[in-house]
Amino acid sequence: MADPTPLVPRTAREDPRGAKRLAILSAAARIFAERGYHNTSVADVAEALKVSKPFLYYYLKNKEDILLECSGIATVQLHAVLEEVRLLQGDGWEKLRLLFRGYARVMSTDFGMCLIRSTAAGSLPPELRARLFAGRRRLNSEVERIVAEGIADGSIRSLHPRFATFALFGAFNGIATWYRPDGGMSPEAIADSYLDLFARGMRRDARPERA
Repeated sequence: MADPTPLVPRTAREDPRGAKRLAILSAAARIFAERGYHNTSVADVAEALKVSKPFLYYYLKNKEDILLECSGIATVQLHAVLEEVRLLQGDGWEKLRLLFRGYARVMSTDFGMCLIRSTAAGSLPPELRARLFAGRRRLNSEVERIVAEGIADGSIRSLHPRFATFALFGAFNGIATWYRPDGGMSPEAIADSYLDLFARGMRRDARPERA
């Protein structure tokens, strides 16, 4: 899995307590992504870190707390991407491109993979799944707004912003299920390929050329 720490704020990495807590969360996110939330125990996380369960409980309350913290890191990273997009002086399509390049980057980390795989239908109790989804609703609304902005400025053709948003996230969330660091493409290159597909489609124009 990809190393998530470059996307984590420096203060969390340099503070001794914060660094230990981040190590726990990084290991947990990796295991949750690989095995699933239900198939992972606190003991599994402790074993991966070669520490005791009491050591883990000193930093985090329980398994649910660990999952919420892991998903929260991914959500914070995604909102940081949003802030970067808001500073961009470009049209709607350029903002969409920047946002989904950042989104692909987060989805290629253990935290991003954990967020997407853990919120798959049937993977969690409804209450816990709803809590994890709360932070993603703002992102969905922001993408809808950007698509609408692109329609208004002419960089995106007239379409239904919500349907376009669902289609984009449906494609990009899949990165968290199959991405491998040794796969030969960077997250940004994958994002560019996906966006090119959305922009130009797949069907070659079959109309005969005019003489």
